[in-house]
Amino acid sequence: MKNNQSSHGEKDLALRAAWLSYVGGYTQAEIADRLMVSRMKVHRLIALAHDMGAVKVFIQGSPEDLLKLEDELKQRMNLEVCSVVPAIPSEEGVNPFANLGTAAAHYLKSRLDAKDVEVLGLGWGRSLSEMVNRLPQMDYPDLKMVPVLGSVVRKMALNPYDVIHRLVDKTGGEGYLLPVPLFADTAEHKRVLMEQRSVHDVINIAVSADLTMVGLGAVPSQGHSLLMELGEIDAEDSRRLHEAGAEAELLGQFLDARGHQVDCEINGRTLGLSLEQLREHNIVAVAGGEEKVHATLSVLRSGLLKGLITDEIVARQVLALLD
Repeated sequence: MKNNQSSHGEKDLALRAAWLSYVGGYTQAEIADRLMVSRMKVHRLIALAHDMGAVKVFIQGSPEDLLKLEDELKQRMNLEVCSVVPAIPSEEGVNPFANLGTAAAHYLKSRLDAKDVEVLGLGWGRSLSEMVNRLPQMDYPDLKMVPVLGSVVRKMALNPYDVIHRLVDKTGGEGYLLPVPLFADTAEHKRVLMEQRSVHDVINIAVSADLTMVGLGAVPSQGHSLLMELGEIDAEDSRRLHEAGAEAELLGQFLDARGHQVDCEINGRTLGLSLEQLREHNIVAVAGGEEKVHATLSVLRSGLLKGLITDEIVARQVLALLD
């Protein structure tokens, strides 16, 4: 199954490389920069597109529309990096995070291969978990991987600790733990926990992250979210968040439609890096699905992101909302 998934990702890259070369008029060096691969890899990808029979008078399955969405999002939202993947149909037995995970894994591997990431900060969520699933075995023993928020303790597969543990296995690097929950019971409890030496030492490493990869969450009007499913917030928390105008959750912090932190006590109980500290980070968010449209726009408007990996549904609707 993994070989098929890997092959699908390679074919998608081949189509992109072929379109950029034959239709976009890009040089191999420019294609290598855009796809974050070597020039030799570009040559092999274009050869693969030929072998697939995709290069004819036009390129079948052309990602032209996706590339245009990437360019428009980068320009309008001041992003340095944007990758838009085809949306996966919502069907039983189909992994809705497969394309996002593959694109995020490709991006992360390209950054590690470029050797410009010594400290990798990590959030939590399904897309990041899938990203780790899609990564190959690598050899980066000097890489440090650190969570930028407290643990989501009730569902291990989505836990930043689990993501880091599996990344340590994939890279041979060094992983760190932030031994606190995602939310403290009170603001005073948060203060006490954050002053612990073990917490302070890890936060100091997290602050220095060269790249921080995160998921983002919606705050649906029906009063249900992944955080509620995991037991991290309850119905009363949800009600208060909606009253405060919350549209998105980013690393346990809740934002309104303009991307501003909402005035709600739960934001004062979140354990991890503050939004002020995160503004200095190179943050790339991975999120997709129609339910994430407004949340994605909110986080984009916050100005916190340097990059976005999303699907065509979110990209098109976010741009439509900007018009």
